[in-house]
Amino acid sequence: MKQKLLADIELDVHELKYLMDSFTKEPTQTLSELLKRSVARMQGRLDELSQEIDSVELVSLSSFVVEETVVKENEITAQEKDASVIIQSPKPVIAAAEEEEEEEEEEEPVIEEAPVIIKKEEPKNAVLGESIKLAAGLRHSISLNDSFRFSRELFKGDTDLMNRVIEQISVMGSYKTAVAFLSSKVEIDEEKDAVVDFLELLKKYFNQSA
Repeated sequence: MKQKLLADIELDVHELKYLMDSFTKEPTQTLSELLKRSVARMQGRLDELSQEIDSVELVSLSSFVVEETVVKENEITAQEKDASVIIQSPKPVIAAAEEEEEEEEEEEPVIEEAPVIIKKEEPKNAVLGESIKLAAGLRHSISLNDSFRFSRELFKGDTDLMNRVIEQISVMGSYKTAVAFLSSKVEIDEEKDAVVDFLELLKKYFNQSA
């Protein structure tokens, strides 16, 4: 209905514009009457459109009022339900929280894993202790004079290198492996007394540890 009124009003505007142009150029009694009729007709359609708009606003307003009423009723119902739940609750919130804390305290697990972890680490400690024992045994088998002699003649005065080599050899599994490792670090000249004595020392060490 509104679309038809708008279309008719648009036609009236075009007609009124055309009549006004004609009346401006040549004002006559006939054009004057036509203009008045056109204006009255367009005025009637505008009034009808205004009534249509008012009716739409009333419908929208009534719908809004109904929806707002329903929403308020739903909110009141929800509040009543919440109040009912609070009233019927057998335990206060604070009391329930205290009971939960008591249950958590009662259910605290007893930690008994520490002894197990210590037992699992015992083999590692045993291996480490054995390695220290072997390394100490190899070092103790070298006298102070031999230590200076081996450092000077076999390791070219590098005491730190000698100590590292002895420490690594002490944890090896065989004399053959130890000699191969020693050959990668220093030059083995079996014509030197110091080299022969050091190799002999290694033989005795691995025979004892075997």
